[in-house]
Amino acid sequence: MLILALLLAPGCVPLPRSEAREAFRGETVILLHGMGRSRASMALLARRFRQAGYRTVNFPYRQGAKSLDVITDELLATVARETKGGRYHLVGHSLGSIIIRNGFKKGYPPGLGRIVMLAPPNHPARLAIKFKQNPLYRWITGDSGQKLAEAAFYAGLPTPSVEFGVIAGDKGTKLLSAEPNDGIVLVEDTKLAGMRDFVVLHHAHTFIMNGRDTFERCRRFLELGLF
Repeated sequence: MLILALLLAPGCVPLPRSEAREAFRGETVILLHGMGRSRASMALLARRFRQAGYRTVNFPYRQGAKSLDVITDELLATVARETKGGRYHLVGHSLGSIIIRNGFKKGYPPGLGRIVMLAPPNHPARLAIKFKQNPLYRWITGDSGQKLAEAAFYAGLPTPSVEFGVIAGDKGTKLLSAEPNDGIVLVEDTKLAGMRDFVVLHHAHTFIMNGRDTFERCRRFLELGLF
């Protein structure tokens, strides 16, 4: 959700490495970037997962050119093609997490393990509501940007049927709200009923995926189901 920022002008505990890499080697982590970004924004996180023994797929999409449902269909097709029944996990940043949730309307191919959402707007995004009618915002963010402002869309958005965890950031600004936030999304708005675990890290929304502690928490959740 970098465009929103432009328009608005506990420590981690690593897993023991002795057996973890072998245990999860060959599993796939599929990463989804956020709004106004590209898959390059998830490259560092993907590299860290590969170094930990995972196979990665960095899913690209253009939210300004395609509807959210079309992007979701492309994600499901990519998952089927890349995993072929093997165990896989999903990690989404911001809008990427909403696309992941949208995928549960049709259902994912067999093999889905766990999901980590990074700074997800799991409730109507306040900045999306603010800029919903802004021509530049509408042009850049397309259908997805409009959906993030609609209560009706969220009312029909599924909760994942597998274990999922949420990582929020709190390195925000009071220009957005006096409540804890990451500069784009309120910490409270990242929460979703049914989440297995939740943690707040001191990162801003735009670059939360690049923190070493973010990676360690992601990996820990995918392997243990806890941050």
